[in-house]
Amino acid sequence: MQIHDLRSISWRDTRSRHLLWIPFLSACVEATPSPPAACPAGEEHFRGRCVSPAARYEPEERIDHDNVVAFGEPLTRLSLPEPPRSGFRIIAPPRTLAPGEEALFCLSWPFPAVEHTTVYAARLYTTAGLHHSNVIAKPVDPDLGPNPYPGCHPGADDPFKDLPEIIPDVLFASSTQVVGDETLVFPPGMGFALDTSREISTNIHLLNPSPEPAVVEVAYDFFTMPLAERAEELVPFVMNINDFLVPPRTTRSVGATCSTFGGNIVSLMPHTHRYADAFDVDVVREGGEARIYAGGAFDLEGDIQVYDPPIALGDSDSIRYACRFRNTSDHDLTFGFGDDEMCTLFGYMYPLEKQFAAFSARDGEPCLSLGLGAFR
Repeated sequence: MQIHDLRSISWRDTRSRHLLWIPFLSACVEATPSPPAACPAGEEHFRGRCVSPAARYEPEERIDHDNVVAFGEPLTRLSLPEPPRSGFRIIAPPRTLAPGEEALFCLSWPFPAVEHTTVYAARLYTTAGLHHSNVIAKPVDPDLGPNPYPGCHPGADDPFKDLPEIIPDVLFASSTQVVGDETLVFPPGMGFALDTSREISTNIHLLNPSPEPAVVEVAYDFFTMPLAERAEELVPFVMNINDFLVPPRTTRSVGATCSTFGGNIVSLMPHTHRYADAFDVDVVREGGEARIYAGGAFDLEGDIQVYDPPIALGDSDSIRYACRFRNTSDHDLTFGFGDDEMCTLFGYMYPLEKQFAAFSARDGEPCLSLGLGAFR
């Protein structure tokens, strides 16, 4: 190799060498990919393209075909998109409510056949009139057999009835009185597992506050991904205060501090009714505390919060949550349906062995945390 003395290169030589580099540099610039353009509102970059997060793992071609389970008359008020190409849809029978009527009942569906059994996203579609619903899956009753779809055997929609022997799968829990749709999408690589030998049921609460009759229509979509895409398997957790009292024309906070068993929180959803004025959640650690959720007064918007990255809990950490109720009525507010209230915190977490359920028998009494993960 010949070594040049740089001091001997003339200005003309330097310029000629620069000119030789120009085509090479141009080729490099053309080969370097430009940064992705911003995605439209409501979409995300995933594997080089902009997609709706709920369609993140949707295949180009449909793989689940006979994947809609519907009962009752066809829907006429909801305009639904096509069902998930990987996943399934369940549709509730439409129900007419008289002015001011309230209804609380159970609905059930069998699982359709699906290719993949990890749910990474779920969506509720509803007209006005759905107060709330909790979609769960439990084993077929060995004595009674399958539910009389869309009816239910007694206790089919009760997620706590057989704990800890039977831990239900929670497919979706909706915010209070949303109208239109509400979507839960976990971060990439996360989802919960379906056991399709079980059957689906939901405790559904309808309320028509209007002066006119109302037809309520409800449907749910569940989007699934291949098992190979799942890095973390999620499980539900719940915290609840089973009884409390807020006297008429007063404002009072109801809450509890409950032990956890560690793990990582991926999502939170508070559940209250129309008298809620605030809902706050803190992680309490040995060295202090940190606010992780601050909800305002009740409205008709969705309240689901997803954390990416998840919130890491130490084995000795606790969660403190508080519901502030402004009772503008002339009656006592207690735990219940109708014109009463609830103070419940629900979410998803991982790993499975850290799953828990926590309850206070009454506001102000100690919170009991049950490590469900130990029974899996």
